[in-house]
Amino acid sequence: MAKTVLVTGGCGFIGTNFIRLILKSRPDWRVVNLDRLTYAGNLENLKDVADHPRYRFIRGDICDRDLVTGLFADHRIDTVVHFAAESHVDRSITGPDEFIRTNISGTFTLLDVARQQWLENGA
Repeated sequence: MAKTVLVTGGCGFIGTNFIRLILKSRPDWRVVNLDRLTYAGNLENLKDVADHPRYRFIRGDICDRDLVTGLFADHRIDTVVHFAAESHVDRSITGPDEFIRTNISGTFTLLDVARQQWLENGA
């Protein structure tokens, strides 16, 4: 069954391996990779799939409600795999604000947009 999967944090270690797996093993799936490219993400990790016809990279933030809403509408997202996160514990002690913004507020934004879009569009 054809799917369009939104992968958040797709330029990190786990995300890049997941995207390669999907593109290799699911020929009817399209992948939209949303990544802010912070310290943990590197676009070079996916240079081997950058021109793949079923892959699209979007540089952006999961906290940006308008961007996320637009991605759901424009790409008809029906599946989300959420890897985007601030994850270095040492940094969370010295700068917790960014962790709260991304890990809590960003996740809420992503879930809320998905809920709204899927209710409106019957996905």
